[in-house]
Amino acid sequence: QPPAPQHYQPFQQLPQQPQHQPFAQQGAQASQQQQQHAQQHAPQLQQQQSFGGAPYGGNNGSVATQGGGMMGGGARPGQQQATPNRAQNRGGPGAAPNACIDIASLSPYNGKRWKIKGRIITKSDVRKFNGARGPGQLFKIEIADGSGAEIAATFFGTGVDQYFDQLKTHQVYYFSGGSIKQGNPKWDRSPCVITFDQGTCIEEAEDDTAIPGLSYSFQSLAQIQQGEKDSIVDLKGVLSEVRPCVQITLRDGKIRPKRSLIIWDNSGPEGSSHIEFTVWGERAEKEDFPQESPIFIKGARVGEFNSMKSLNNVGSTVVSFEAPPAAGPAATQELLQAWSAMGQPAPPPAMRGGGGGKRASIQEVQDENMRLGPAPIPGQPLDPSSAPSVHRHVLLGTITTVFTERPPYYPACNQQVDDGKGKTRACNKKLSDEGNCWRCVSGHQCEQPNYRYLLRARLADHTGTVEVSNFDEAGQKMFGCPANDLAALWDDESRNEELQKILKRPYWQRMVFSVKSQREVWQDEERVKVSAADVADEDVIKEARRKLTEIRASLCSDGDALPSSPNLGGA
Repeated sequence: QPPAPQHYQPFQQLPQQPQHQPFAQQGAQASQQQQQHAQQHAPQLQQQQSFGGAPYGGNNGSVATQGGGMMGGGARPGQQQATPNRAQNRGGPGAAPNACIDIASLSPYNGKRWKIKGRIITKSDVRKFNGARGPGQLFKIEIADGSGAEIAATFFGTGVDQYFDQLKTHQVYYFSGGSIKQGNPKWDRSPCVITFDQGTCIEEAEDDTAIPGLSYSFQSLAQIQQGEKDSIVDLKGVLSEVRPCVQITLRDGKIRPKRSLIIWDNSGPEGSSHIEFTVWGERAEKEDFPQESPIFIKGARVGEFNSMKSLNNVGSTVVSFEAPPAAGPAATQELLQAWSAMGQPAPPPAMRGGGGGKRASIQEVQDENMRLGPAPIPGQPLDPSSAPSVHRHVLLGTITTVFTERPPYYPACNQQVDDGKGKTRACNKKLSDEGNCWRCVSGHQCEQPNYRYLLRARLADHTGTVEVSNFDEAGQKMFGCPANDLAALWDDESRNEELQKILKRPYWQRMVFSVKSQREVWQDEERVKVSAADVADEDVIKEARRKLTEIRASLCSDGDALPSSPNLGGA
């Protein structure tokens, strides 16, 4: 018989399990637990966050599961570990103001997730350039934070248009999102520099007195002479001499204004040192430099030529004639008292040569021109071991002759062309009359030329005479009128008397000429051409002071005691 069918027992219901709570309620309870835990263990959590994570052996990323389990393990059941806010630790763009880090903590490893709070202490002008990718522009700033650390930052391209007018010197801002790279010791004083590009965030902040303004780390001129070339230095001294502004032709053919300043301080073995500080660009032309006044310079670059140190201004160089607040008025008085006690010493003979633009007599100019090297070959690099091919001098001379066998002007093209700096200028090349129009060698045409001065004049002083070529700026100062006015009289016989009066205006004028001497080949013969880069009227007071300084230097070289009064004992 088949086995009897087996009957199963009825299904027994298991004990009812607690129902799961909705996710929203779970999250609320977890949040309450996390807040309670953070309040109980606040010191430990702060210590963990200060190191950017959990203590050694901990698990910073664990998530508690229901029933006491732990994904990633390490915490007790029912306990959640607090995760530090890494964006705040790194000072990211979204961090609060109190999440800012110090400038000293910046490094290329920060990437772009950082934020600093600082004051703009210097701001350069916009500089145009032509690179491999075409024309571009940039400007630089220097930022200081509450710790006193400083860092340089550069804006390129569209960043210049966006931020140049917005950013103001001496104001405080939040900066984030720039690229950080190692600084070049040749150009930068800070170990790192910032490049602000896309993704940069700059927000204006309230003024913070804890962030210092412009600070100086002064070095004496004797220390600078012993220091390294291309270093960036701060200095203070007395502006002993201001030389005229001259126009320098660069290797690429561009013309740039240059002015040399001679600075003195009471350092060195003899208690007297001088150094030449060169100012370039618009600052050399427009700024007023009060002679024999204290001067304070931040961020000048050290150069060297013939084993002699000199200084150059860069885009972020700051020149001030007022003592910084930290030094106070006492710094100004100390400099002036030391300057007066030393008898207002003149620069050493090495700084009086033609290369520096020092005042010279005509005989000295001619003697130095005998040692001129050959003219540089276009496109060839200069040989630093060869004799200089250009001498520059400043001389005080009297105009005895203006050569007028032919018109002292020429018809110039007034077509506007690019000057390579993002601006335009007149072509100024000589025009030829083609009957119905005027044309220059560049193919520009115009109906009416603009006349410009081009003339030769003979100068004289107590040592000799020299012929100097003069251009439009010098001609206007000599004749006292534009070349167009003179051209309108030249062929008008009815106004000959008026013409002769204008032509005689330069005669016997005593003027200061900044001249450049250079060898050239003219009609298969080599000659030395002397041309005036700038002409100025004689300042009688400055000339008297200069001669007084030379007399004092001469007495000092003879070993005689110098009188303490500034007028040589009533002389």
